[in-house]
Amino acid sequence: MTGSCVLTVEDLAKHFVLHQQGRSIPGIRGVSFTVSAGRVTALAGPSGAGKSSILKCIHRTYLPEAGRILLDGHAGMVDLAHCEEREVLLARRHDLGFVTQFLHCLPRQPAVDVVAAPLVVRGVGSTEARERAVLALRRLDLPERLWDLPPATFSGGERQRVNLARGLVARPRLLLLDEPTASLDPQATDKAIEAIAGLAGEGVAILAIFHDPDLIDRLAQDVVRLTRPEEAPCAA
Repeated sequence: MTGSCVLTVEDLAKHFVLHQQGRSIPGIRGVSFTVSAGRVTALAGPSGAGKSSILKCIHRTYLPEAGRILLDGHAGMVDLAHCEEREVLLARRHDLGFVTQFLHCLPRQPAVDVVAAPLVVRGVGSTEARERAVLALRRLDLPERLWDLPPATFSGGERQRVNLARGLVARPRLLLLDEPTASLDPQATDKAIEAIAGLAGEGVAILAIFHDPDLIDRLAQDVVRLTRPEEAPCAA
């Protein structure tokens, strides 16, 4: 099910200053695209083209220097490039999910509670949140014996399945994925692809980076192709 435009990125720019070397590296320059509900949009391009930086600007881990990031969220349109931190936190709570390449969570928290956490933050009762977390973990084929154990004890692929389950369970309006299958074996990758496609089928807008071009062919309806920007002298 496809629908309206959820995210509009206009002329986005971000550079990184290397003070000791007296120069700057332009991570993003003049990038524009849209992401719609029910569709998977892939960011493609060589290493250094700014793919991860774009996701971090949308999530406001990085603060952009120019451009607009318009998110059509539960409270209306918000420009994530210029809004107050309070609005960013509300967007993360209600509209925006982000699955990074590495799982970050409390060290002793059971996997099922790690996955349930975004639902609890939204006000879902703990019992229902855990039930939905179990369904997400089962969907990604994480063995039941691991559900009540802390992910710190898991393999890289097992931790990433927990990470992906946490991103999928809340069904955000916009889900950002940064190489979500990079540490997964082929069988687990197939499960992840099925889950991601299923979420898009439920109307979630997905913006993703995939390390394997074949995954772009299998999952993405839209592709944003990026080139590596040139380095520039550091502005005083």
